[in-house]
This record gives sequence, structure tokens and C-alpha cells, in this order.
Amino acid sequence: MKPYRTNPMIVERIWGGRRLCAYNKDIGDRITGESWETGPPEGNTPVLIKLIDARETLSVQVHPDDEYAIKNENARNGKSEAWIVLECEKDSFIIYGFNRKMRKDELKDLLERKLLCGVLNYVKVRKGDCIFIPAGTVHSIGKGILAYEVQQPSDLTYRLYDWDRKDSFGKKRELHIDKAVEAINYSLELPCITNVYDSSGDGFPNMVECKYFKTSFKFIMQGERHFYGAGRFRAATAVSGSMLLQYEDSQLLMKKGDTCIIPEKYDREARIEGLEAAEYIMTTCSN
Repeated sequence: MKPYRTNPMIVERIWGGRRLCAYNKDIGDRITGESWETGPPEGNTPVLIKLIDARETLSVQVHPDDEYAIKNENARNGKSEAWIVLECEKDSFIIYGFNRKMRKDELKDLLERKLLCGVLNYVKVRKGDCIFIPAGTVHSIGKGILAYEVQQPSDLTYRLYDWDRKDSFGKKRELHIDKAVEAINYSLELPCITNVYDSSGDGFPNMVECKYFKTSFKFIMQGERHFYGAGRFRAATAVSGSMLLQYEDSQLLMKKGDTCIIPEKYDREARIEGLEAAEYIMTTCSN
């Protein structure tokens, strides 16, 4: 199978906005929260990559780890993920875990008393920040953020709190309190955040590296080429400027927001050439 450009799936969300049209997405008149660049979760790609436009803050949620998902959801895997902030507002924040040590019984009590927001850990972010979210971490993307997300191929999400908002029919979205409190890892540390623009070279080779994926942020100049060997799944997403994905005697144009796949079974070298000063994110999987 040869390299190809993906055909994203556009997903409407109650908290979504209109900014994905600037990332080459045909969203029409819809309020759009996500562009699934690879997927769906039951598909044949080893990761799910999304562009996320959070006009409003997402629900406070947690994803199960592999063990919990396999045992309790009859799923293939859980869901660890990472975000790279592509755009944000001056006071944008994420939620990552709790602001103090938490026990399961204490969390249940706080939820019953509607005091969850006071124990969440709010972390200010800026453009270029990269955050790894291990499965079991309570988290949320704050309003005003547009992010690149890479995750294990799963759509298992347990909501703890959804800001009491209602959909167009006046209904609140379902919460999953019982499952969430069981899936949370209560021993997690504070987030480690790196910023892509703190690099003095051509990018960060390993913004995120875990057993499920490795994600790099790359800068490329006009006429410069980056070479990639065979035998690994690779997904390249252009986040500014334009470039070409070249292979054999063919090439694919990549504009801002486009994602191209180099399949694991493709047995030849591929390369990316800048058509101007540009930036892209490369996610690699070894299996």
C-alpha cells in the first residue's frame, strides 16, 4: 500500500466552533468540534488523530487504561492521548488531574456535593505546548484552544462533569460517575509540558514518546527535505504552510490541516519537501 492523504470525518460537538475551516476542512454551516484525521477507532490505523476546536470547555472526563477497558468494556485497548496546542487565547487552560491528593471515597463525596471544580488542577497553556495525558488522568481542554490530538484508537470516555450545559433539545449529556471513579489513577503526578517553540533546531524529535506512539513537531524550510525510512506507520499533519509528501515518482500536496499516511507495509523511503517555511507534526508507531 502506498502513501495517501486521509479523508477526515467531521464531527459536530456541543462545545465546538468554526475554526477548522482554516485547516482545510469543509464544515459548511456546522458547529464542529473535531476532525478525525485517521480513524474511526475500529479502523485499521494504530492511532486516532484529531484536530479539536474547543469554543467552550470540554467535559471533565477520564479514559480507562488497557486493563480496565479489556476487562470491563470488552474493548481492544484503553485510551492514552497527547495534545499539542495549535491556537489558544491569552488565558486558555487545560485541566489535568487534581490540585491535591485525592482518594476514591473523597471524590465520590465531592461529586455528590457538587464540589468537583474546586479540586481540579487548572494549568495555563500557550501555543506550542505539548501535554501527554496517560489513561486514568482526569482532564479537559479549556475554551479557546485548538489542538492536535493523538490517541490510542478508542472512543471510551467517562464524563465526571459537563458544566451543566444543555443540548439544543434542552437535555444534559450523560455522565458516567461510577465508571469514572473506578478508572481514575489516583497516584498520577502533575503534567510535564514541553513547548515546540523552545527548540533551537528543526523541531522536537520526541515531543511525546510512549509505548503506543511517538510524536514529533517539525519545522521545514522551502526546498528542504526530511527523509523517512520504511517499515513504520507514520502520519504527517501539516499545521502551517505547505509541503509535498514524495514517494517513488509521485507526490501529495499537503496544505495546512492535511494529514498523509505512510503505511507500515510501504517498503520504500518517503520524504517531505517544504514548498515554503512550514510546520508539521509526525506521529510514528512501530506496530
